[in-house]
Amino acid sequence: MSRLEQLKNTSTRAEFAKLLGYKPKALSFILYKIPENEKYVEFAIPKKNGDLRVIKAPNEKLKQLQRRLTDLLNECFDEICTNNTQSKSLSHGFRKDHSIITNAKRHKNKRYVFNIDLQDFFPSINFGRVRGFFITNQHLKLDPKIATVIAQIACHDNELPQGSPCSPII
Repeated sequence: MSRLEQLKNTSTRAEFAKLLGYKPKALSFILYKIPENEKYVEFAIPKKNGDLRVIKAPNEKLKQLQRRLTDLLNECFDEICTNNTQSKSLSHGFRKDHSIITNAKRHKNKRYVFNIDLQDFFPSINFGRVRGFFITNQHLKLDPKIATVIAQIACHDNELPQGSPCSPII
């Protein structure tokens, strides 16, 4: 059974924990026992324009969990792109086997290229939007309990944090 099928067939937190390679108690500990103020460290880094970008870096336990979620979602995304010939993803950033070079090749010999950086993009995506996406997306349609756990792993302070390994794939 493919990883996408496994994810779609998962209906309990215990099954989801096992899919990520965790014991159910370990997943619950990270999500519900670690105090919220200990899950992330906040700091700022300068942007090209001189402004500051706020980074919210997860602690090591949460970061490892988010990496495993990222790996699972990347595998599912690749499978969806492979199986869905009518709708190839135009997404390029933060993807396996993609780089600024492979992105540039798509734009070679184009008359115009429009390059933007959306201000505060990750923080503009809230918990409900993440959860709702995993429930309603035509390729996923996950059990609401699983969508909730994914949103709990991915979100902090009701937003996708800039600095989490799983924010880009979501």
